Amino acid sequence: MPDPGKVTPATDASPAATTSAARRHWTLAFAAFFLIIFAWSMAAPYDGTPDEREHIVRAAGVASGQIAPPPAAAKKGTGAFQTVPGGLVREQCWQFKEEVSAACAQPPGSDDTPTRAGTGAGRYFPAYYALVGAPTVLWPGWSGVLLARMISALCCAALLACAYVVIRNRSRRGLMLGALVVVTTPMAVHIASAVNPNGLEIAAGIAFFSAVIPLLLGPPGPRRGLILLVGISALLLAVLRQTGPLWLATAFVAFAFPLRRSNLASLLRDRAAQLWAGGIVLSTLLVIAWSVRQQTSDLGNYAVERFTYGQATLLEAERWRDYLDEIVGVTSWLDTRMPAPPYLIWQLVAGALLLIGVVWGSTLDRWRLLVLLGSGVAVPSLMQIALINDTGFVTQGRYMLPVLVGVLLYAAWVAEQRGFEIAQARSFTRLAVLLLLPIHLFCLAYTMVRWQNGLPANLGLSSLNPLAGDWHPVVGSAIPLLSASLGLVLFGWLIWTTRPAATDAPTPAAAPADTETTEVLRPAGTHLQSAGAQGGLRST
Repeated sequence: MPDPGKVTPATDASPAATTSAARRHWTLAFAAFFLIIFAWSMAAPYDGTPDEREHIVRAAGVASGQIAPPPAAAKKGTGAFQTVPGGLVREQCWQFKEEVSAACAQPPGSDDTPTRAGTGAGRYFPAYYALVGAPTVLWPGWSGVLLARMISALCCAALLACAYVVIRNRSRRGLMLGALVVVTTPMAVHIASAVNPNGLEIAAGIAFFSAVIPLLLGPPGPRRGLILLVGISALLLAVLRQTGPLWLATAFVAFAFPLRRSNLASLLRDRAAQLWAGGIVLSTLLVIAWSVRQQTSDLGNYAVERFTYGQATLLEAERWRDYLDEIVGVTSWLDTRMPAPPYLIWQLVAGALLLIGVVWGSTLDRWRLLVLLGSGVAVPSLMQIALINDTGFVTQGRYMLPVLVGVLLYAAWVAEQRGFEIAQARSFTRLAVLLLLPIHLFCLAYTMVRWQNGLPANLGLSSLNPLAGDWHPVVGSAIPLLSASLGLVLFGWLIWTTRPAATDAPTPAAAPADTETTEVLRPAGTHLQSAGAQGGLRST
């Protein structure tokens, strides 16, 4: 019986065999990501992640036909009011109180009495909420909440699986697989598990950069799958949150120029690329018009005192220590911080990957990295400083993740293109698997302890029991841990058992794109060119 993980270069594979292999590898990756993400969905109490109740109320309102409610001072001077089932309207009692468990909170119920509720998300563009909102109206108790979380988790898992397959197909030496491990942080998974457009935005950012880098900078060859993934993920980035158009503009500036060093000119002649670009531009204009009409730029007033710009600059610089930890995983309502080692380990691995890209890259590569970093670091900080006395400190590390993932994915791409050794890339990637994936499970277990029992001031090892506590998930405490464990093992196996099949041979003339009849987001080894110059990976 053939080993399903053994994939070898196939130059004469039939279209049916190629498509079958693509689906098999995508399905494995999808299963891994979904098991990891939905573990958090099952483990969390109602309103267990930042602003989830706000987004659930908005989703239920959109699903009920309340698409554009009048802007009102519903929360901190912003938002709007929506009429939703009463079973979704619950008060907070444990958020920001790390020693208090979720047992004090009233769970969502089946009460479908129309209830007017304010939400800070009431002015947001309705696309995401239309996607996840129906279950919260049809079944406003736990069933509807878990189904809404599941829909969001399924979409995120699908995007991450696409990113995985594209990287397998296009990575020359395997370092980008290590980058995928690094950018899929516990915080990214935590937010993806909730009813929150930021989770889908982060997953779309990972998928977008995984595809747009080889599309604009890679060697010629079949690109229909890349165009499709770039189109879908860019469209999502454009409509999910206000910052999406900024991330898209950043990628365009970073990768499309200079024209002689990118594939932009040939893409402008591609009909599919033209259609997707037109749809993305129109969607962006629609979102801008919506933002003006609904006043979505009004973020509310969370200020507690006033600062000079000089004071705000120093305070914002200090807050980057918190932002970096939040990018890794400060969970629940930013009230659950793991011990220091997991953050240091993750940040050292990420920093090493960035350093590799800088050292191996050319001057142009470094400028591109600087553009991405400027958009993800400087722009949000400058906006926070400028608005400090109007909004207070509202920036969180997860808001920058959709573009910062592009920094590390591009750093890995640069090192691969500039001669980073295959053995070194494999060592880095496997080290990332060994060091980082266990942190995912520890972060989930630690957060479950916080939700179920609270975190005492003097926390000891005896307190870290994710199966104990006075509150438990509706599915029990063991099932989320088992789901996450299975997903992480499968994800780690997919990364570990893949090794480069490419050589450093000169790139052969690629077949014209229109001769590719089965170009899908296929895993490596199912459609490698004969000399392997397209890159690509195979499993062992």
